[in-house]
Amino acid sequence: MKSIDIYGTTCYNFEDKLGRSSYSGLSNILILESDPNPNYYSWSNFPPNKHQKSWRLYLLIKKSINCFQDRILRQSYTINKNLNMDIDILPGQIIFENIETQCIRINTNDASTLESIINELKNTGIEFIKDKKVKEFETVIFFKKYTELVEMQEGVYKDSKAEGMYFFEIDKLIDWDIFIKGVKKIKNSCDFHLFDAFLSFNIAKGKAVDYIGIYSKHCEKERFSELKENIKKVFSS
Repeated sequence: MKSIDIYGTTCYNFEDKLGRSSYSGLSNILILESDPNPNYYSWSNFPPNKHQKSWRLYLLIKKSINCFQDRILRQSYTINKNLNMDIDILPGQIIFENIETQCIRINTNDASTLESIINELKNTGIEFIKDKKVKEFETVIFFKKYTELVEMQEGVYKDSKAEGMYFFEIDKLIDWDIFIKGVKKIKNSCDFHLFDAFLSFNIAKGKAVDYIGIYSKHCEKERFSELKENIKKVFSS
C-alpha cells in the first residue's frame, strides 16, 4: 500500500435522512439512525450504493459541552481500549427540531456493543436526550474523524481505510450553500452521477484545505481527471 500523504482529524458535512432507530430506548435514550449511504443521486434513477450490514447511529447530547469534539475523540480511544473494540465513536452535530444539537455518531457492524458504549459515555458525565417518538427528517450532519489520505494523483486522494471514499482538493474555502449548488451543477451538466457527495476539510501542512468528497462503489477511477476538471471549473470560478 502507498504511504500516507495526509493524516489528521477531518471534518465531514453532508445531508441525510435520519429516523428513530430500532435500538432507541436502550438505556432510555433517543437513538437516531441513517443508512450508511445518503443516496444523493437516487432521484436520477441511477443505482444507489446498497445498504450494508452496518449501522450509523446518533446519540443526541442534552446539554452543550465545551471542547466537545476533542473530548469525545479523546474518550473514544479509552472506550475502545476498555471494551476491546475498534469502533468509530465520533463527535458531531445535527439540526434536530430546528436546533443545532451536539451528537455522537457511532459506526458499527455489531450493534450489540451499543449499550456498553453508552454506559462508558454516561460514566464521563454526558447526558443524552431521552427516548421519544420522532418522524424521519432531512438534516445537515457534521462529524469529525481521524483520517489517513493517500494521493492517487495531484489533488486527488483516497481514504486509506474506507473503500470507495475519495477527496478532491479545491483551491479555496467554500461554505455549505456553494457546495450544494456546485454539486448539483456538476451532476446536471455532465454524466457524473454515480456518487454521494460531502464537503470536507482538514488542517494539515500548515494550512486549511477544503475537499469535495465523493463516495461511490460505481465511480470509474480512470475518469477522475475529468471529474477533477469539472470540480475545478465549478468551485474555482
